[in-house]
Amino acid sequence: MPPRPKPRRGALPRGRHNLPRETVVASQRARTLESMIHVVADKGYAEARIADVIAEAGISRKTYYELFTDKEECFLAAYDLAARRFLDAATTSYRDVDGPWIDRIRAAFGALFDALVADQASAKVCVVEVLSAGPKALTRRDAMIREITHLVDAGRSETKADLPGMASLAIVGGINELLYTEILHGSLSHLPARLPEVVYWIAQPFLGEQQADVERRRTSDWLVERPPVVAAA
Repeated sequence: MPPRPKPRRGALPRGRHNLPRETVVASQRARTLESMIHVVADKGYAEARIADVIAEAGISRKTYYELFTDKEECFLAAYDLAARRFLDAATTSYRDVDGPWIDRIRAAFGALFDALVADQASAKVCVVEVLSAGPKALTRRDAMIREITHLVDAGRSETKADLPGMASLAIVGGINELLYTEILHGSLSHLPARLPEVVYWIAQPFLGEQQADVERRRTSDWLVERPPVVAAA
């Protein structure tokens, strides 16, 4: 007997059902977006085909074109979905901490790194493959980076550091380059261990060398107390 096909990502139950049309369409769209993420992460944006996404999502070509006009539109929606999950992880953790700016930064980047490790397909799409997806995708990437930059730049007013606004953007750009390198080398799972150095990197221009080193050591202790992050299958 041939093996049974594995269930599609988030597929609805087979057979007749009484689900509203809106529910069916929402499920199809969600499956298609997640499938686009995984196909692009696996093959790269340039080599990803709509046929691959359709097969992964378990929908018809007709359904795909009822949802999206082309590959780019689907990719942009998938990117927005994935990027928002990462941004929400960082910004929510930042706001949840009742303490100094650097404590909020530690929580934000800790949560961001955890989210990237837990969803490495989306991480690759948001950090690496977006660079190959055209000018509209690059505009979205720029917006994502600037949202993270706002968290870092809040340190200028809180610490009274005499730094130009460009400093925060340069710091976040450097962190993004670190993410890019880790993903290309297949070592993203080690990213949380980089957090003490990243916190030092962020803190040093705002708090000075001595306090930045204190924050690096505090971050190492903070990591020991947290449960390990497991990458998604």
